[in-house]
Amino acid sequence: MKNVLENLQRYQDLLLRIRQLEHELTTYPESVEKLGQELKQHLIAVARSEEQLAENSGQKDRKEEYLVLCKANLEKFEQDLMEVTNQKEYSAVLKEIDSTKREIHETETVIITLMESTKQLKTECEQLKTSSDQLQVTHDEAISGFRDTNQGKIKEKGKLEKEKRRLEKLIPASHMRRFNQIAARRAGIAVATVTDECCSACNMKIRPQMVNNMQRNPDKMYICDNCQRILVYIEPDGDDS
Repeated sequence: MKNVLENLQRYQDLLLRIRQLEHELTTYPESVEKLGQELKQHLIAVARSEEQLAENSGQKDRKEEYLVLCKANLEKFEQDLMEVTNQKEYSAVLKEIDSTKREIHETETVIITLMESTKQLKTECEQLKTSSDQLQVTHDEAISGFRDTNQGKIKEKGKLEKEKRRLEKLIPASHMRRFNQIAARRAGIAVATVTDECCSACNMKIRPQMVNNMQRNPDKMYICDNCQRILVYIEPDGDDS
């Protein structure tokens, strides 16, 4: 039966393998990555097209509101023309009427241009959306195919996670806390083995007294004086004879 520290070492091995599997299962082949980048660029283009379309529509709405105002002013000026009493007023009103008619003509021209531009933008936006939808399907199928070819890794990861949860129940909370503290500072490597009286992580010689204590008390936690990792004593193989 494994002691506490051996379980802790196994726990670390599980964490490292699970991390490796997660990396492999989320690091897609170049072809899938390329599809993802292409899809991202299409989505950006769609967003920009929609933004431009909204801006055009807003400009058209404002110009149409202004056109209504200009036509109302023209109607007022034409009414005023019927009521003037001298040549000076008549000339002034005529000038306002001519200016307003030019403004109406220019505004109507801008509105027509905006309508044509909006129509073109709508077509481009719809084409971009269609293209993005097709790319999304292709990308999703590529990812699904990638996952199908990695079912073995997915199953292995599931089994390892199950064993990890089992070990978490066996390892004392104090050991888990110390393990997590060290792992956070040491890139996930909190446990090192002692082989030939040396720490496997930093290769520093372990004091003989500590090695003796580890042999006598295999469940007690000992820390490497140099790298501050938890030490697990490994019994040397017997002589082959």
